[in-house]
Amino acid sequence: MAAVVLAVYLLTLAPGLTFENYGTDGGDLVTAAYTLGVPHPPGYPTYTLLAWLFTRLPLGSIAYRVNLLSATCAALTVGLCCSLVLRLLPDEPQRPFLAATAALSLAFGPLFWSQAVIAEVYALLALFAALLLWLLILWEQTSRDGLLLLAAFVLGLGLGNHLTLVFVAPAFLVWAWPLRQRWLRLRVLLPAAALFLVGSSVYAYLPLAAMHNSPVNWGNPQTWDRFLWVVTAEQYQSFVFGLPLADVPVRLSAWSWMFGEQFGWWGLGLVLVGAWSWGRRDRRFLLLSLIWALPLTIYAFFYNTADARTNLLPLLLLLALWWAEGARYLVNYAQQVRAGWRRVALAVVVVLPLVSLGLNWSAVDLSDERSVQTYTNQVLEQAAPDSLIVVREDGPTFALWYAVYAEGQRPDVAVVSGPLLAYIWYRDHVQQMYPTIDIPQPWSYDLTIDDLTRELIGRNLQSRPVYATDPREPWPTWYDFDQVDDLELYRVSPRSP
Repeated sequence: MAAVVLAVYLLTLAPGLTFENYGTDGGDLVTAAYTLGVPHPPGYPTYTLLAWLFTRLPLGSIAYRVNLLSATCAALTVGLCCSLVLRLLPDEPQRPFLAATAALSLAFGPLFWSQAVIAEVYALLALFAALLLWLLILWEQTSRDGLLLLAAFVLGLGLGNHLTLVFVAPAFLVWAWPLRQRWLRLRVLLPAAALFLVGSSVYAYLPLAAMHNSPVNWGNPQTWDRFLWVVTAEQYQSFVFGLPLADVPVRLSAWSWMFGEQFGWWGLGLVLVGAWSWGRRDRRFLLLSLIWALPLTIYAFFYNTADARTNLLPLLLLLALWWAEGARYLVNYAQQVRAGWRRVALAVVVVLPLVSLGLNWSAVDLSDERSVQTYTNQVLEQAAPDSLIVVREDGPTFALWYAVYAEGQRPDVAVVSGPLLAYIWYRDHVQQMYPTIDIPQPWSYDLTIDDLTRELIGRNLQSRPVYATDPREPWPTWYDFDQVDDLELYRVSPRSP
């Protein structure tokens, strides 16, 4: 199953860096992985180390190799989903068909598929979620304590990829409470806690990586304060429950449509029937699903970024398991109504993921997507020697970081983020990377990011060519910005009298 899905993902995999499918952060993640640096908070050490291994593959561009990591993780998640259905559903003749179709329904839904073809952390998040659930179910069924200990290690390591994996902890406690005589013992809890700490110790990578001055070194977490700044994602905490109330109806409508697209509106009905059927057959599993899903969904829903929905991949895994139970109920109900209808119901269930495959292929397919590569090539070809490019938005910033620091294009060009000048660690980092660039140091607490950017440009305008990629207000009030060959690149010159 995983191999078949992986083949589909490879056919639709982006050949390089892309902004599609909420992939703007890809340039930052890939460059940090390739140079063993520190990507944006919370640092993603588990992802960075795994991505570094994939960057050593002799295949395609560096970004393609990290895209391949996402495809591999997503395909393995689908394989684990299939195995989970086989373990969770009753031993009935149609169980293998239901396991395969539920896994394919997950695989070919547009949101899940979209994260399998780009460089991002969410396919790995889904894999850790699936592996954790698989270990817990196997532990329940076999009573082997080693599986629970391994789950503790996986949880710690998984938190090194994405902190939202922590939502599984309260769900486990409620689900496993009736089995507490098996795990609420020191000989289980102590080694489980130790293995959890071993897994989460992957965060020690961050200060170690910061020591060798990678070109991507967010926060420079060599001190305790800076380490906490990165790990707690202090820079982004304002986004948590930051969705304005006025935007709630719009997001509610968009997300409702999203869930309908993920499994198809026909499949969404099976998901709802499956939840009802789980409640009748195994309330503990339904409770596990709900206690895991609800806080994750609330967190993602009120997280005030456009890509907040990508946090929901573990939820999609749970819904796929509900889908399988719903399909089982449908097949058995059809059998009770009329013997021959069982085959019809099975045929319908098998066709559903194939319909999703056909409907979503063109929307998700990024195999010919090269717009970011074209952009960076054109910008760097037009930039004069030894120039300074001042960047503003995440897209141009991370794309140019990738081109210059990972692919090695135009090492004479300095790419400096205007907004990041607000941080002492970034100013020190840029000064160390580019000793000949005059980096402004704030002499007043009243200086804004724009003030620092203006001073950066002014201090270096006479000594080297200076460009900007997105000079929006108030930048054009300081200097003249002349667009270069209709590109998103502007040559900076002193303001005309």
